[in-house]
Amino acid sequence: MATEKTSNDYREERKARLAKAAKKNAKKAHKVSASTMSKKTKATIGIVVALAIVAGIAFGVCSSTGVFERMKKIETVSGENYSAVEYEYFYNSIHSNYFSTAQQYDQYYGEGMGYYYTGYDYSKLPEDQIYSGEDYKLDDGSKPTWKQYFEYAALNSLQQLHAINDLAEKDNFKVDETVLKDAYASIDETKQQLLDSAAQSGGAPITFGEYLRRYYGAGMNEKTLKDIIKLQTTASEYSTYLMEKNSADYLADSAKLEEEYKKDTTLYDCVDFRIFTIAPETAETASDATQEEKDAATKQANEAAKKKADEMFGKITDEASFIKLAEQYATKEQKEATDFSKDEATLMKYVEKATYEQSFSEDAIKWLYSKDTKANEKKMFDIGGTYYIFYMVKTAYRDDATIPVDVRHILYQFDDTAKDKDADKKAQKAAAEATANAIKKADDKLASFLEWCEKDSDDTGSKSNGGLIEYLGKGKYVKAFEEWSLDAKRQEGDVEVIETEYGYHVMYFVKKHTAPFWKINIAQTFANDDLNKMLDDAIASDAYKVADTQSLAKINDKLYANLVETFYPNTAKAEPSTAA
Repeated sequence: MATEKTSNDYREERKARLAKAAKKNAKKAHKVSASTMSKKTKATIGIVVALAIVAGIAFGVCSSTGVFERMKKIETVSGENYSAVEYEYFYNSIHSNYFSTAQQYDQYYGEGMGYYYTGYDYSKLPEDQIYSGEDYKLDDGSKPTWKQYFEYAALNSLQQLHAINDLAEKDNFKVDETVLKDAYASIDETKQQLLDSAAQSGGAPITFGEYLRRYYGAGMNEKTLKDIIKLQTTASEYSTYLMEKNSADYLADSAKLEEEYKKDTTLYDCVDFRIFTIAPETAETASDATQEEKDAATKQANEAAKKKADEMFGKITDEASFIKLAEQYATKEQKEATDFSKDEATLMKYVEKATYEQSFSEDAIKWLYSKDTKANEKKMFDIGGTYYIFYMVKTAYRDDATIPVDVRHILYQFDDTAKDKDADKKAQKAAAEATANAIKKADDKLASFLEWCEKDSDDTGSKSNGGLIEYLGKGKYVKAFEEWSLDAKRQEGDVEVIETEYGYHVMYFVKKHTAPFWKINIAQTFANDDLNKMLDDAIASDAYKVADTQSLAKINDKLYANLVETFYPNTAKAEPSTAA
């Protein structure tokens, strides 16, 4: 006689299905860049690097105890010294981060997705590909190779790390011991992972020291790693302290904020609009079709999409007709993914320019935020072969009424692939309510929440950060999520379960901010610029400049040779270009 399945049984069964569904649907996802700040601090490279045991990780080839490596120094102009081990730590960590991230995106979401998201092609040698970012150029203004970028990023990280720590020391800034303890926890976790991995494979575990030497370089040991983690944690905490302190000062200066806002109102204004997209359907051809036949089918699909878009666009007379036509012209897949009976199916409200700046074309962004665009106007744009049809509901305005909040959440996601959706929904509700009750009874609700989040949350985007969502305002999340978060009655530490179309969320209210988002945005931009200038000025001094560039070049040559042997053993060097 079969026993009744528990909620845990359902969760375990659906994990595999969710992973499979995520991989299947990843290519359909619409990439949106929703940057909340107009600029980012430069103090981000290598500030916090978490330890982890990764399946199939590529280790270095060195196996010495590293005594001589730890003795190596990189001298600055002023006579101070960097540890060559620290430099190697950043060099290897930065490269490994790009390499593994690109590789994992390809594995999970399809070939080419790793390069699309990172700009890095792990199938080529770093010296044979041009760096795709904008934060570093060579002295002559040209773009560097990725090999050159790794060298720059490692040194820049090292300089930033020491500069921020020196500034923190002068400011008598101390990191709380509990914060350091949490930072060191990754070391013990990795040790345990090594033992677990060895037990599962039936082999003998490598020592933690050997692991560190293989992964970070011959000179790395546990004490050196702890020293680096302490420097990183101090840099992160002090940067956050300065940002918060300086932001608060700028928020108090309303005249300065207003003056900055008027310089370019489009950076801070919002718009409300409706949107519907029409894309060419996949061209169907026979398995033995010629390239000419495939091209003809693709052309026909493109022409059909254009005709359909023109037809819908021509019928739009007002907002009500847009809503009706969107449902009428939606494909079967669109209807399966979206409930067109709901207003939010096509309506976008409180949309800031930064939210879709990387997703819409430049012409579309200009139209949306132009002072010449009027309410109730319609416009269509061809963006990469997909037709975006817009209807302007409310032209650019400044949202002074909404005060953003910070919340945390744990998602118990519905499994759309489950055969018994009602049973799955019931199981997720039971799990969410059990978690919420456990958190409410805990002596330390936040600590309990963070533990449950790490263990249970299905939201991969926020799970690693304790489910934290900062500066939540209107127009960013689904209705039920926003309504709970922005309820005026919310108090710090409130815990409750809510339901959205994605699943059940265990909510935790963190805090309400003191100003509308446009003011916070400007204040943080000013504070960020101050921090960047402080770092630039410090790094430009003799205390952080490298004196012996030839010795550093030799270190780079050795690191790169080891990197190629470890990660690219079968990758051929590109042939020299014969172009004139």
